[in-house]
Amino acid sequence: MKNLPLTPDQKLANKLARQEAKKVAKELARIEAEKNQKEVAIISISIEWKKSRMWGHNPHLDADITFKDGTCTNFRATCSGCGYDKESTVIADVFNAFLKYKLYRPLLPVTTGTIRDNGIPYGITIDPDWKYYDGGIGMNCYYTISEAIGGKLIRNASGKSYDAYTYTDNEISSN
Repeated sequence: MKNLPLTPDQKLANKLARQEAKKVAKELARIEAEKNQKEVAIISISIEWKKSRMWGHNPHLDADITFKDGTCTNFRATCSGCGYDKESTVIADVFNAFLKYKLYRPLLPVTTGTIRDNGIPYGITIDPDWKYYDGGIGMNCYYTISEAIGGKLIRNASGKSYDAYTYTDNEISSN
């Protein structure tokens, strides 16, 4: 039997099906990339506060990340604006960049901080489509979040224009 040419409606349906399949594949690749991030041992964070004429003092984060396999990398983040906690926003940036894999594992029970009715600490969003650490929520939440994901966040130094933190993973490597 001879192949008949496709109608415009069939062509459109095929195109929409390809677009949907591409979208689903991209989403699955994003989730797999988050699940398969390298395991972090230590994140050393320094935040320098720089004055902006429009937005007051803005945090400029510089983080050194040491992975459990012994490799290292660097990460930088900054934010501006007003009406929210800027320091927790740049901390969320580094957590989202390197610790998302922890959100695909069971969270540990925590002893302090604000816990929602579902048992998840305030500042962690877990829904069917997205898992992430929230920014702009206040630094106190990140001590509880760190405990829930199996780590510890310590404030090492603080001053008028400088803050320093260390996140240490307490979990034993699964490798």
